Amino acid sequence: MKSCFLFLCFWSGLLLPGFAQTAWPPVYEIKTDSSLHIDSTHFQILEDRDGDFTFGQVQKNPNFRVEPSYDPNRHSHVYWIRMRVKNSLPNTLNLYLCDFGNNFLDMYWLNARNQWQHQRTGTLIPQSQLPDRKGNKERNRLFFRLLPGQQTTIYQRSERVFWWPPSTYVSTQLQTERERVDALFTYIRVENGWESYFFDGIMIGILLLAVCYNLFIFFSIKDRVYLYFSISIFFFILTRNHSRIQLAFFDEYPYEFELLNHFFFIIYFVFFIQSIRKFIQPNRAFSRLDKSISIFLWATVIIDIGLFFAYGVVWVSWSSAELIVEILIRLVYVLCLLLMLRMMKAGSTDARFALLATTPLFLFWLFTLTNRILGTYFGVGVSQQVRIVSEYIENACLAWLIIFFSGALVNRYNLVRQRVAQQVIEREQIEKEREIERIRIIESQKALLEQQVDERTAQLKTSLDNLRATQNQLIQKEKMASLGELTAGIAHEIQNPLNFVTNFSDVSLELLGELKEGPLQKLPDSEKDYADEILGDLSLNLEKITYHGNRASSIVKGMLEHSRMSTGERKLTDLNALTDEYLRLAYHGLRAKEKSFNCNLITHFDPSLPAVNVVAQDISRVLLNLFTNAFYAVAEKKQQLNTTDAAAYKPTITVNTAYVNGKVEIHVLDNGTGMPESVKAKIFQPFFTTKPAGSGTGLGLSLAYDIITKGHGGTLTVDSTLGEGTEFTLTLMVDG
Repeated sequence: MKSCFLFLCFWSGLLLPGFAQTAWPPVYEIKTDSSLHIDSTHFQILEDRDGDFTFGQVQKNPNFRVEPSYDPNRHSHVYWIRMRVKNSLPNTLNLYLCDFGNNFLDMYWLNARNQWQHQRTGTLIPQSQLPDRKGNKERNRLFFRLLPGQQTTIYQRSERVFWWPPSTYVSTQLQTERERVDALFTYIRVENGWESYFFDGIMIGILLLAVCYNLFIFFSIKDRVYLYFSISIFFFILTRNHSRIQLAFFDEYPYEFELLNHFFFIIYFVFFIQSIRKFIQPNRAFSRLDKSISIFLWATVIIDIGLFFAYGVVWVSWSSAELIVEILIRLVYVLCLLLMLRMMKAGSTDARFALLATTPLFLFWLFTLTNRILGTYFGVGVSQQVRIVSEYIENACLAWLIIFFSGALVNRYNLVRQRVAQQVIEREQIEKEREIERIRIIESQKALLEQQVDERTAQLKTSLDNLRATQNQLIQKEKMASLGELTAGIAHEIQNPLNFVTNFSDVSLELLGELKEGPLQKLPDSEKDYADEILGDLSLNLEKITYHGNRASSIVKGMLEHSRMSTGERKLTDLNALTDEYLRLAYHGLRAKEKSFNCNLITHFDPSLPAVNVVAQDISRVLLNLFTNAFYAVAEKKQQLNTTDAAAYKPTITVNTAYVNGKVEIHVLDNGTGMPESVKAKIFQPFFTTKPAGSGTGLGLSLAYDIITKGHGGTLTVDSTLGEGTEFTLTLMVDG
């Protein structure tokens, strides 16, 4: 028995403290229908670390404790509160259970029939799922009613989402329905709270116009500073008015909107810093400072994203974590200010604008950071009045920032517009110049095309003339061929009588010789002298007949040679004889046409001239052409002179041959009309002639030039003076 008694005492000692802790707190009696305040002695707190306790489990849980409302060492997102409330008033109370520091609020309570009732509300519950009280849906309050003298038990479940800091402040609050109505009336009508909504709406509208304006400028000039600034303004609107925007536009998706709201400020801050950097455009001289800004900016983003998950995974001092983010934000701001100061010293006007716009907000944020550090680590707080004034100051600094920076961007836009306008003017000027140049090129090409058409037309006309001349030449050649055959026949017929003449004159000379040696010696001396005189005259006449017969035979032979087609066979030729023969032939040919024509022929043939291996028929054609042209030139000049000058003028053709340095030279010089330089330059071109139409084909000198230069490897040159005469020089190699 003694041992049993000791055993019971031992377990009683262990259990009694627990029962003492879990005993219900005192009942909170409501003795007035206003200013209901429940202190921490009237409720107990249970930590739900994993947030998965059911109501049944909570009812049986022995771990409820009486704790102070604020405990910085709390690390859970879900807490339960239990308490007992009694209506000591003689009238029924319509009450609200309130929780303004958490996202979800659940209330379990016993009604007058001793039945458990459950209601759920919260800032992140869709509007359609909120409990309705006469058309009024509350997000931080749950309604219940207490009859006179009724006592009820209340279990309150308060929950925060995982990306919020843990609930370090856990409390409960009761409010009568009348107090709620009076508070709303006082706020809206007495304190003119509606003005806050009105002016906030106006401010949101103005900022949205600024967003649209900057986006319009961005799409107009493609400058990303306007895009960054418009994004920063948009997220500034979201982060400063997220609760009102959520209620107005996302009342069915409050959870999702609140989740995104965690990132609104950091997005605003990143794009605002980027807009400043893009606006001032730091050059390479400030690359290290600009890179430092990027490093700390991304560090701020990474830590902020890390905090999103850290609250729900590890125990983190949320005040210290948020303080680190705020310090990093201020540090990025300090680096931006240093960059702007250095660029301003370098003469950047944009940096001066940015510095003036951001300095007030930076100074205010330094003030708030100092207060935050003093309050967190030294317990130094500020009064509510200072906080209200600080909020107005912050709004003023933000307004100054947005207005001044927007003005700077407008000024930048005006400058860009002026630059773009200038570029448009320059582009139009360039287009005009290009159009003028295009017109000039078209006109030039048109003129060139017309010139080419004219040239082509002239070429076609020349080709047509050449074809006609060639046709005439072929006809002439055919005639000459026929004439050559006729000449050959005539010459052959003439040659036979000439042969008889020369032969019989030779025979007659021989007979006269025999007569002188024979019978004439037998005559008397008186008759012998007379006979000798007669025989001498006969011999002289026969010799003349023989000479002229041989000459006629030579002329006929030349006609035969000239009428024959050239075989191209070269043979050694006496150019002195050939030149003299064709000089006489050309002269007598012209004399046969013009009986009145006379010309002095002067020849100087070099007796040392060697025989040259040439095609005699081709060289004869060349010489005949040169002599014919010379005779034509002197005849033309005589016709051009007046009577007095024509009587004094003596047409003269001088032909010289010479052997110089292994070459044979033939010079044909006349004192005729001569030719200008323009004619001399084209004298050897095919179909070029200065003679009247029908008097020449223009092929004589061209063929002569080809025969000498291409056929015999020699040269044919001309030297002429207008009005004085012309000299052709023909040169042939002796070995050719």
